Amino acid sequence: MDKLKIGYVGVSIPSYFADEYKQSERAVAGLSKLAEELDFDLHAVRKTAMNAEDAEDARRELVANRVDFLMLENAGCSQGQQLIPLSKVCSRMGLWATPEPRLHGDIQIHSLVSMSMYASIMKTYLAQYNIPYKWFYGQPGDEMFDRRFRVTVKALKAMKTLSQSKVGWIGGLSPGFYDMIFDERKLERRFGGLRVFTHELMEIVQMAKRYDESKVGATVSEMKAAATSVEVPDDAMARGGRTYMALKELAAREGYNALAVECWPKFQAFYGLAPCMAYSWLGSEDGMAVACEGDVLGAVSMLMLNQLSDERGSSTLLDIASLDQANTGLQLWHCGVSPRHFANAAGIRWVEHPTIGRKSPGEPRFGVSGDQVFAAGRSTVSYVGRDGDTLLVMNSEIEEKPETPGFIGTRGWFSQFKLNQEPIEMWDLMNTLTVHGQEHHYAVAHGDVSSELLEIAAWLKMDPIKRVPYKDYLQLEDTNG
Repeated sequence: MDKLKIGYVGVSIPSYFADEYKQSERAVAGLSKLAEELDFDLHAVRKTAMNAEDAEDARRELVANRVDFLMLENAGCSQGQQLIPLSKVCSRMGLWATPEPRLHGDIQIHSLVSMSMYASIMKTYLAQYNIPYKWFYGQPGDEMFDRRFRVTVKALKAMKTLSQSKVGWIGGLSPGFYDMIFDERKLERRFGGLRVFTHELMEIVQMAKRYDESKVGATVSEMKAAATSVEVPDDAMARGGRTYMALKELAAREGYNALAVECWPKFQAFYGLAPCMAYSWLGSEDGMAVACEGDVLGAVSMLMLNQLSDERGSSTLLDIASLDQANTGLQLWHCGVSPRHFANAAGIRWVEHPTIGRKSPGEPRFGVSGDQVFAAGRSTVSYVGRDGDTLLVMNSEIEEKPETPGFIGTRGWFSQFKLNQEPIEMWDLMNTLTVHGQEHHYAVAHGDVSSELLEIAAWLKMDPIKRVPYKDYLQLEDTNG
């Protein structure tokens, strides 16, 4: 995939001291260090643009180099005429002011007022172009500047990856999951090129059946070795291993960045299998986002979290399965798909699927699912909803509760919630999700990447889900929070 490319240019007018204080030179040096650390390409215009003609020359150079984001530094006092050509470089900008070198005597730089003027011009004179911008203050190496800039880089990198990504949709949606019906055209437009490609589930089954026994045996041995116990027959483990190999091969062959796979009821009818272990193993060993039940929006949500999280493996996809009213917590659970790096010290077990087939005549059971309790820690919960029109941004703490370990499957107890970085009580949260009609899957990653998610929402004009405080009366709208 193409790397994120950030452009830089400094602007001033000759009667100020941008060159004397080496503003552009210092900026390029600092951004170059950040480019190496954060893994993006930097194209810097090293000459300070001192007038509108210089700014036009810089625009041509930056456009020719196809930058994704422009850091426009008011290296000194600048004129509005210099902004006009530079506002046409790309679709996203950073407006950057720097501190005065001294706070007495003749003013030397006048950077802050120029940046403020540029922001105002963007919102007034250039309003019809609707160019989003983010402001920055300080120098690379300053704690605030670096923190703010890192959020932007991580968000832009994730957005660029999404714009180039391909999702493999295998089998379709599981029956009745109408809330996850999506429009691939809207997704492609929202994320700037993301595409969805369809496959019949039988293609995976046919691929799975043809693998050499010895290769399957080696894969299954690794799966068994990673588990604290294996409670399913060897033939089920072999089918699970084959399914993993087939999904991995398909993703590599087609260049898919994420998968959404219908896991019931076709898999049971075609192959006598619950494929949860295969999804879990792709997430833990290959870092591949695999959304169960054919949830393409869930796959996109997981892929976005994977780009933002520092975790080696993939995020996971869960349901809200139960409430702990006494301790104001939620159990987020699914039937066995989470990667094993989510597990606490007890690790993961390979077990029969906890629900499929359990009440059928003769009680046929289907393996293989994972059974694990999540380790305590900070988490981010998100979901790309309504074809990308909305974005859930929630943080919580995962707690271990040995006295109530939760339902068999992959699960954890979540509490201490924040919505859009603001604390929210459990009943307000449940009210918000329900009144809004939030899709019932939740992508979960380790750590806190809420700032990056909220920045993505701003750049892409997605609406973060807003709080709807709990009331005893009927609430029909979700915009009064």
